[in-house]
Amino acid sequence: MDEVYIPGFIYVLTNEAMPGLVKIGRTSLLPEDRSKKLYSTGVPFPFDVCFRIITSFSVELESYIHNILREYRVNSRREFFRISVDDAIYAVRLASLTISGMNKWNSDVPRKLTKNDKLILSMEENQIFILFSYENFLSSHPQIIDIWQSHSNGDQLEFYAVNFAKNISSFSNNDPYSNFDPVPFLNRESSAPNGFINGRETLYPGERLLWISSKDSSTPDLFTIFEAQDHVQIISRTWSPRINQDGYSLLLNDFLYDSAWDAARRAINKTLSLPFPRAWAPRTNRGTEWDAVGSQLMPPEFWLPQLKLKR
Repeated sequence: MDEVYIPGFIYVLTNEAMPGLVKIGRTSLLPEDRSKKLYSTGVPFPFDVCFRIITSFSVELESYIHNILREYRVNSRREFFRISVDDAIYAVRLASLTISGMNKWNSDVPRKLTKNDKLILSMEENQIFILFSYENFLSSHPQIIDIWQSHSNGDQLEFYAVNFAKNISSFSNNDPYSNFDPVPFLNRESSAPNGFINGRETLYPGERLLWISSKDSSTPDLFTIFEAQDHVQIISRTWSPRINQDGYSLLLNDFLYDSAWDAARRAINKTLSLPFPRAWAPRTNRGTEWDAVGSQLMPPEFWLPQLKLKR
């Protein structure tokens, strides 16, 4: 059975009662909910959430961060470090590229995306994504229908697998609500922005998304194939947007390479050789028996359940 991916948080907290120290930990809750639990243990002042990052591998990422910062740890049994907030944030972002990047997701078989999956990928500059789609049940081979590119180290790709096409929207197809960010903030008070959205795209059941290392990567032969079993909303985010010659931010579907390279061709051929998927739904020519794409705008807590109000 394929693993179900549910995101968690890595947080950086400070406390007025502990000057010079930061707490770096993980939680399956919102970091604000975690900080309130910590305050209830008897510390004289509440904790402030200085930073948070969402990840599919919170346990491994926390362990990795604690290891690279071990010389700054004040007590091996506590999650406090004598470093600045900026250094803590830098360490968390750098660690996320290692733990949530392509090395982690690399697999010999396609990774299935099924209902309720919520995946977070950390991208490096100039990695590419190729979208393969079967036109109908009789198609012997898929078609390449879109190519995307990441533009900055630390950019993030989010997969949200859902039941219905009415919940997903695409920039490329100009679907309804495609200009909305599903999760613009990572707290209930709408004061913690979730990066700058630079792509909103879709996968339909049966479609495959090939993720390929950049041409100049130290590991150019790495690639990962994702296969949609259900409808998938894809969101791309950046915290360091690149600007094109016209003064606009580069988007996920701004593809800048002139041609493919040997490692990319091998990955493409591998994807083309895969058998017809078990699940399939049409991207185009959808009759009345299929949901209208993007017809229902869902609230942020639909995509990120931690945002639901606590009683």
